[in-house]
Amino acid sequence: MHRVKFKFTNKFCLRVLVRRRQAVILRFMNAYNYLTKSVSGLFIAFMFMAATCLSAQELSPQPETEKQSNTVNAAAAERGGISDLSASDSEVMRHVFTAEVAVAKGDLSAAAAEYLEAALASDDPRIAERATKVAVSAGDWQMVTLASDQWAMLEPKSLDARRLAAGSRLRVGDYVGAEYQFTQMLELADHDEGQLWTVVIAMLAPVPDQGRANKILDNLFKNFDVTQNPDALFAHSQFAARQGDLSKAAALIVKAIELEPERVDLLTWAGRLAVNGKDEDLALQYYKRAWEINRGDVPVAMAYAELLKRRGDVQQAQEILVQLPDTPDMRFARIVLSLDVGDKPNAELIYQGFAAADYTNASAGAFNAGQSAELLEFPREAIGWYKLVTGERATIAILRQAFLLAELGDVEAARDLLAQARTRADLDFGSQDYQAEVQILQDADRTDEAMQVLNEALADLPEDVPLRYTRALIAVGLGSLDQAEKDLKIIISAQPGNAAALNALGYTLADLTDRFEEAEQLILQAYRLQPQETSIVDSMGWVAYRLGRLQEAEKFLREAWSNARNAEIAAHLGEVLWVSGQKDEAREVWQLGFKVDSDNEILLETVQRLGDKP
Repeated sequence: MHRVKFKFTNKFCLRVLVRRRQAVILRFMNAYNYLTKSVSGLFIAFMFMAATCLSAQELSPQPETEKQSNTVNAAAAERGGISDLSASDSEVMRHVFTAEVAVAKGDLSAAAAEYLEAALASDDPRIAERATKVAVSAGDWQMVTLASDQWAMLEPKSLDARRLAAGSRLRVGDYVGAEYQFTQMLELADHDEGQLWTVVIAMLAPVPDQGRANKILDNLFKNFDVTQNPDALFAHSQFAARQGDLSKAAALIVKAIELEPERVDLLTWAGRLAVNGKDEDLALQYYKRAWEINRGDVPVAMAYAELLKRRGDVQQAQEILVQLPDTPDMRFARIVLSLDVGDKPNAELIYQGFAAADYTNASAGAFNAGQSAELLEFPREAIGWYKLVTGERATIAILRQAFLLAELGDVEAARDLLAQARTRADLDFGSQDYQAEVQILQDADRTDEAMQVLNEALADLPEDVPLRYTRALIAVGLGSLDQAEKDLKIIISAQPGNAAALNALGYTLADLTDRFEEAEQLILQAYRLQPQETSIVDSMGWVAYRLGRLQEAEKFLREAWSNARNAEIAAHLGEVLWVSGQKDEAREVWQLGFKVDSDNEILLETVQRLGDKP
């Protein structure tokens, strides 16, 4: 790695006063599993600590003490021997065993503290590593910084040690210390240079103070000669893109490509940047170059084919995909491409190949054939294919069969299929089977039966949030406001940050009751959690309208309407405009709403109630 003279001096010295010991101890670090296997293991651990730390006179009388001590010594010897431990090693052992007992009890904070003491008193990097990882599990980042510093000092070529030392310092706001550890990391000659820069970038990307993160990166680039380093330029380009500076990212990757023009990863990244920058011609050039270098790279070929399709060069796009290996996924992708450009005959021809194909994974072939048959509107053939699916996709295949049977008008067959699948021990639907049955019944206008299924499902799965949320929404439609409120409050109690539930309850109260202030507080909580969510913005406008704040209501509803042309939002915005005296614009909004959904009940009711004609 090309390196400019490093300017850091003593200010980067470790801040921890480390008590060093000459002996390397605890070669039986895997005793953790031994200790936690059983109560008897813990008892042996306590006996070992007692035998190590206390004199024979201090031990309480035990007929089996000598025998147990011999047993422990023999077991420890099998794990690496303890005969070479000096008197000072007993302190380290005491901390380690106390830590492991705390781990077994689930007290990770106490375990981290004890392990840190052991690490600072030992020269064994394995103890420092264990101390670091236990501190991470405990979530104590100050301890992680101390333990990882010791680990990195004892094992300076360990990437994991340097990574945790840098990451923990970023966590606690020690950016100078993090920069020092990054510098040490980038000097690790035993690791791939590109990997090291990728690790650095990935760690700096989520730092809250991006100004400081940028400064660290700039300093690293100054201290290492990166102008001739394509990996560093690539990493810097990715970092710039994550910050939204696409022009800087593009300039950096161009420099990297100039250094290594045959690298597919650089070319495809440049292509992605060009796509994001709305320059599809440039993106096509980069992807073409990458594809010509490696025509067997599936993601590159598919991206190249997609760009060709957008330009209208469908034939060449299809030729690109035909050159790839005939896998179930690839055959499905070719069918999708043909349908996207309106070439259904070609899609059907490709689909027919599923029957003759001899795929190694027959289940994957059947699943993709089922998906293809659905897209081609061959529902009965799709059901036939889905019946052949096994393994991890079997649950999805059964759900698809049920929906297809319902669409064909055989709702009872769909329900029977789901009921039978529910009894199979080899399938894990969670609550998806119940949700599918509810959806099928709702689509068949059998809402009362859907509610009955939900009641039975929640008796079986009382903590399932999606089921309870669905029941609340159906309850509103059935006029069971008390049931809806009860279910939504149970969800909010279990998940205070559930914005959907907060919004649903708030909107329901605002729309169907006069509890407007309570409704507004719920909607405000949802809005603080997800201020960009259109349905919540709509609720903010609707509750403001119900409270008589027309100007505020119009502001939120216009924002919601600009985000999504939704018939219900059109109803709300149109009503506010109508009441505000802007009747012509209200009619325009309503007409646009009817174009989106001419049968929307809320929109129809609003227009009729206000005396206008749809």
